[in-house]
Amino acid sequence: MNVTFRQLKVFVKLFELRSFTATAQALNMTQSAVSKLCQELESEVGFPLFQRSTRRVEPMDGAADFHAFATEMLGTLAAASRSLADLRSLQKGTISVAAAPLIFYGLLCDVIAEFHSLHPDVRIEGFEISTDLAIEYVINGKVDVGVVALDEVEPKLIAEPIYTDHIYLACPAHHRLAEKRQVSWKDLRDEAIVMLRDDHNLGKIMQSSLARSNVTMSSVIEVGAMSSVVGLVKAGAGIAFAPEYTYDFCARAGIRLIPFVRREQTTRTLSLIRRENASLSLAATSFVKLLEGRLGERGAARR
Repeated sequence: MNVTFRQLKVFVKLFELRSFTATAQALNMTQSAVSKLCQELESEVGFPLFQRSTRRVEPMDGAADFHAFATEMLGTLAAASRSLADLRSLQKGTISVAAAPLIFYGLLCDVIAEFHSLHPDVRIEGFEISTDLAIEYVINGKVDVGVVALDEVEPKLIAEPIYTDHIYLACPAHHRLAEKRQVSWKDLRDEAIVMLRDDHNLGKIMQSSLARSNVTMSSVIEVGAMSSVVGLVKAGAGIAFAPEYTYDFCARAGIRLIPFVRREQTTRTLSLIRRENASLSLAATSFVKLLEGRLGERGAARR
């Protein structure tokens, strides 16, 4: 049975008004169009739905049962239409995003809060996980997008640079370097340093920079997470290298972040990653647009 939305709409209104003229006026259609749609519907269902007279239209046997079915169908279609409208206007939907914990804290939280205030009915799922796991989650479709530092191009991913990350010196507020406006590599000579291992993107970059500087450190502690680096610096174990986006997190721990002189600055690129050959939802697309805008503004303000 090939019944159309317009046929059901005409039938329900005709059942309620019992008049072709009134139905045509209510639906802003011609009377002939109403009659034609009604005839087409009767042909589809296989029996007459109305007894027609010059003055009035009366439902036939079975019309009341079909009216209940038609009303339910129209309600379902109306709900579906509202759902699509909600999605178009971002009143519903789900976004999932993955990043390392401090990238999430330093770069994503403000954007997520702003997006939520604009679209409070969109569900947001955040995954604060390692870079490797974030990549895996995106490839497997568990999350829509991730914000990560990539060592190399990953197959099955589309990666777009989204933020240039500047690396700062991190030291306790009472440290001899804490009051300097800028530091150079030579200022770090003979200092104890806390480093990320070279299986971490930032650890690999900074160990390479340290090797090129020809600066000898008095001792080195290596750990696997940026939060551990901050904790050890706070405890007085040494100085460290920290991304600019950890500024607030470090400040809460009483740690100063000091930029390097321009000629010795170290940067790295953070990328927005998504699965290849997969389209983002309207909600995710809107979130990504906001994220790109806010991180772009943040980078411009720093220059």
